[in-house]
Amino acid sequence: MLKLKHSLLALVSVAALCGATSASADQFEIYDGTNWIKNGVVSFLGPTSATYLGNTVPCDANFTVTLTNGVGAVTGAAFTGSSTCNGITVSASPSNPWPMTPSHYTGPNPPFTGAPTLTTTIWGVAISNVRIYLPPPLNVYCPSSTGTASINGALDSTWPSNMFVFKGALGACAVQTRAGGALRSTVPVRVVP
Repeated sequence: MLKLKHSLLALVSVAALCGATSASADQFEIYDGTNWIKNGVVSFLGPTSATYLGNTVPCDANFTVTLTNGVGAVTGAAFTGSSTCNGITVSASPSNPWPMTPSHYTGPNPPFTGAPTLTTTIWGVAISNVRIYLPPPLNVYCPSSTGTASINGALDSTWPSNMFVFKGALGACAVQTRAGGALRSTVPVRVVP
């Protein structure tokens, strides 16, 4: 019986530790005009580019980000600027989101060559489960027709700036915010510990 009590005590301790860890995870919030809230939708708009085999497609992007209890995910993306941009399709949808994971940022500012200098406070943001299709003349899935990859970015959580920049490889493709540009949120966004 004593062994059972010790086992139960250990199990409860581990469960409490896991609960405390998840409760302290960084979360996104948006401002609704009155309060900071953890549920809602925000768009990030701005110049991006995708490159495959030295061919670069500059586009204007509109990422739809949905927050659920402080957890962010890209649930849609649209591209404009040319017929190629208009033909880009993404795997992100409400039923297949691209999870966004914030973290404390300790890197350089600007975060990469060509990115604008961000104001403080800066948060790292990893976006996972990413797959896009670049239509003809490129005609390629990035990273592949069935695989996904992650890209990393940095979020300036100071309004009215709220700039988000990213750069990453999706297999043989490269995606990023265009030189000197950033995606900007339509409402204030911040990350809270």
